[in-house]
Amino acid sequence: MQKRARLLLAVKAAISIGLLGWLVMTIAEREGMDALGERIGQLAALPLVVAVALHFAAVLSGVARWRVLLDARGLGQPAPWLLRSFLIGRFIGAFTPSTAGLDGWRAYDVARRTGDMPGSAGVILVEKLFGLVGMAAVCAVLAPLGALDRLGPSALPLALAIAAGSMLGLFLLASPARTRALAGIAPRAIRGRVEKIAEALAAQQLSAPRIASALVLGIVTHLAISAVFAATGASLGVAASTTTLLAVGNAITIAILLPLSIGGVGVREGVAVMLLAGAGVATSDAVLVALLGYVTGQVPALVGGVLLLLDRGARESRAANTALAADRT
Repeated sequence: MQKRARLLLAVKAAISIGLLGWLVMTIAEREGMDALGERIGQLAALPLVVAVALHFAAVLSGVARWRVLLDARGLGQPAPWLLRSFLIGRFIGAFTPSTAGLDGWRAYDVARRTGDMPGSAGVILVEKLFGLVGMAAVCAVLAPLGALDRLGPSALPLALAIAAGSMLGLFLLASPARTRALAGIAPRAIRGRVEKIAEALAAQQLSAPRIASALVLGIVTHLAISAVFAATGASLGVAASTTTLLAVGNAITIAILLPLSIGGVGVREGVAVMLLAGAGVATSDAVLVALLGYVTGQVPALVGGVLLLLDRGARESRAANTALAADRT
């Protein structure tokens, strides 16, 4: 198992390095590497501040959606604690493929607090389905505004297919009977594990108001993340419309969900270059649109890193005090 994990990590690293190498060569051939430095020196500061604010808006809406679904499972936690956990997860997720680090940490953190690992993991799974519906909805809204010019005619059918599949999953999970029936047709080798997960998912109390709240928050989250790239494009002053930049941002968000590289490195920039080329955006500018979107997103992650260090420091201090007290007795 470890050998397979190392092999997958090596493949992802090779993809990231290969894509970055291609981008560097493309910039060097078309514009020269000095173009990157010149454009960085011309950045407008205010749109970058907006980009950071949009990342925090996505965090807050993500925390709110997580809380709604935890409440539905009977695992509700205080909003400040959930925000803290989410930010720490963002920090851990900066070093892992796709959203694995963020999702894994949140599932573990709630399970550590409640003692219900299947329920906590089940909430994350349901949340991902709502997130996919939200992402597809953003794509569908952008399509009639000209986004298909950048994403291609297959984008809307793909978005609708993602939404349909996710909504089917939510439909199955909304009924304990349907969930258990689905687990019953799983292969015998994994049926026991699937049934445990199904039991956890079946305990979700997905009332209509909660479903509506989770869907709206999913749309807000993905719209905020897509808008980050519109803000970084504005900082660079690229010759592309806001709609185009939103569409590209949505495409980047979809692409980095696929565990193809380490932290989306290379994939993010490659998608931006391919989609913005048709809008007349220079390769160096397209790379910077994506790269700045990533860099501004590390601000919440850095806050999470500080919180993680403080948590560890507090635990070590408590352990030291306990050991000292034991020695004295």
